[in-house]
Amino acid sequence: MRVTRAVLGLAASACLALSPAYADSHGGPAAASQHGQAPKATGKPTTTGKPAIGTTSGSTSTSTSTSARLNPIAAKISSKPQLDAKITAMLPKGMTLNQASMGFKNQGQFIAALHVSQNLGCDCFKQLQTDMTKKNMSLGQAIQDVKKTANSTVEAHKAETEANDDVKSTSTTNLAATSTSTAKNNKKKTTHGGGNQ
Repeated sequence: MRVTRAVLGLAASACLALSPAYADSHGGPAAASQHGQAPKATGKPTTTGKPAIGTTSGSTSTSTSTSARLNPIAAKISSKPQLDAKITAMLPKGMTLNQASMGFKNQGQFIAALHVSQNLGCDCFKQLQTDMTKKNMSLGQAIQDVKKTANSTVEAHKAETEANDDVKSTSTTNLAATSTSTAKNNKKKTTHGGGNQ
């Protein structure tokens, strides 16, 4: 009887002693906290089902984490290299695409505001951005605010047309490049297929 109790006592002691290690290796801190101890760090990241914003896993590349920080307009523009190059050339000095496009309702509104600052020949983009994003002014109202002598209706229409042309021209160029690439691939397939006859 004493031997049985001794064996059971040893088995119970071993289970209690090993349960924190087992819990750590299987992601369960509950067993360790039963003994009044904080869970031990195992070097493994813990997950809750949803990744935290701004964190990256070991398999995520740096470019993915960088693009995750861009606002939607900046991300959309930067995904189109030709449009990105054109818009970046119009940005005020010291301002990034992400900073410049912050707060605008859409891509067209942002690009039109850039064109207005270029067309008016003034360093007024930051003021246009503030008027449109913080004061909820229309493009025409913002133009009137930064340059009283400008014909705001004409300038707004001109800038919106230029913004539409920018987006369309880069989309058309991208489609043309895709079509050319597809045509070349189809020609190669036809050439290889014809040689077997």
